[in-house]
Amino acid sequence: MEDSFLDKFLGHPSEGTFLAWLSDGGLWALLIAIGAVVGWSIVRIILRRGLRQAIRGLDQHDATADVGLAVQAADSWISNFFTAIVFGAAAVLGILQVLGNNIDPAINYLKDFGAASFNWLVTDGLRIVLILFLSWVLGRVTRRAIPRLLSSIMLTQASAADHDEIMKRSETLSSVFVGAVVTLIYISALFMILTELSVPIGPVLGGFGIAGIAVGFGAQYLVRDLIAGIFILAENQYRTGDVVTVAGTSGLVESINLRRTVLRDLDGQVIVIPNGEISVAFNKTKYWSRVNLDIGVAYKEDVDRVVEVLNEVGEEIAADPYYGLMLITPPQVLRLDALDDSAVTFKMLGDCKPMKQWEITGEMRRRIKIRLDNEGIEIPFPHQTVYWGEAQPPFRYEGTNEGKQEITSAESNLGTKSSTAKGGPTETRTPDPIDAGAPITPERREELLATIALATNARMDESDWDVRARTLIVDLPDNE
Repeated sequence: MEDSFLDKFLGHPSEGTFLAWLSDGGLWALLIAIGAVVGWSIVRIILRRGLRQAIRGLDQHDATADVGLAVQAADSWISNFFTAIVFGAAAVLGILQVLGNNIDPAINYLKDFGAASFNWLVTDGLRIVLILFLSWVLGRVTRRAIPRLLSSIMLTQASAADHDEIMKRSETLSSVFVGAVVTLIYISALFMILTELSVPIGPVLGGFGIAGIAVGFGAQYLVRDLIAGIFILAENQYRTGDVVTVAGTSGLVESINLRRTVLRDLDGQVIVIPNGEISVAFNKTKYWSRVNLDIGVAYKEDVDRVVEVLNEVGEEIAADPYYGLMLITPPQVLRLDALDDSAVTFKMLGDCKPMKQWEITGEMRRRIKIRLDNEGIEIPFPHQTVYWGEAQPPFRYEGTNEGKQEITSAESNLGTKSSTAKGGPTETRTPDPIDAGAPITPERREELLATIALATNARMDESDWDVRARTLIVDLPDNE
């Protein structure tokens, strides 16, 4: 065998030495390995430059910005790992060849694999790629179309001042709808791909159906809360910062999402209400609020004068440099609202900015109290007049001195009466003398009425006196 150039160049090295290995093909193996590394580096640099240029071009347009992010995320996989695998496989085969190994089985396997892959790609693979591409396109369209559609619909139903709030609600609803639609698209694509791969999907669908029924029974309240939350946000029933009454609870809305509404009441308590529990919502601060005040005065006051004074107070607070900025219309008397038991009630109404009605109402009460006091107009407290019927004696005797002496004499006679119990005398208690200023109790009233009746009927017989006196005698227990 004729010596090779390397044998001559290396001086015919002995068998088993490193130089002999180099001359037998080791040098070519090293050159192939170095060439693979250098080629991988060059291709990697070229690919990264091209991908970065493509990413910059995609980022310049909103419609393709997300695609640019996806390409950027795949940059390291394409430029590093994929090219390394290709160059590494080629280098391994070249090294094995130059070292005298038979690589024909590997070459044949790669040829068969390539042919089979090509055949699969042009049949089932093409359909799978088409399904993946269409699902990706539908997902992109969904992510773009639904937010724009929702925001356009919601903006047409509100003023320009609520633009930021509407955009927040639109983002919340869009995330829900987009997530649901994209999930449905990808699940459908998965089942279609499994069908192309000849995987039976009947058992899978049956399992999903049974699981869906079980989850539906367990999550029915959650589904109800989510549906109610969607309508609350879509219809803008209330929003963060409003004062509302929902599910019988009033408070400031601290946060709201699709599942629950969080309120904070005047005591500082945080109240979490599932949206499914909300059937009626009272929003007290949407766009504007109203001052609603009832004022009661005594029946003896001049109605027209009271209306004039109350309207003047409303004009004064509207002209105030602080409270006037909160008002939209000055509070004025709407009508004489009620004829109550103890007062004539007037209703005052006025429009104000949201959440300012309570502060304005408190200041209105203060000013009305001061003004009515200055005008001598009485603000009555609840009281009742008791009517005992005709020809009834008064609770306090206001007759002549002779009549008072007769009452006192009758009261003294009653005090000297005695009765017998168990065959022996019992002690009696003498009623207190009549005090015109004493408070009237039910017992005292009966006592006074009996005394007056006895004084005016002095000619009654002794037996009748005894009967009347027993109503005022208190029997004491026997001391046995």
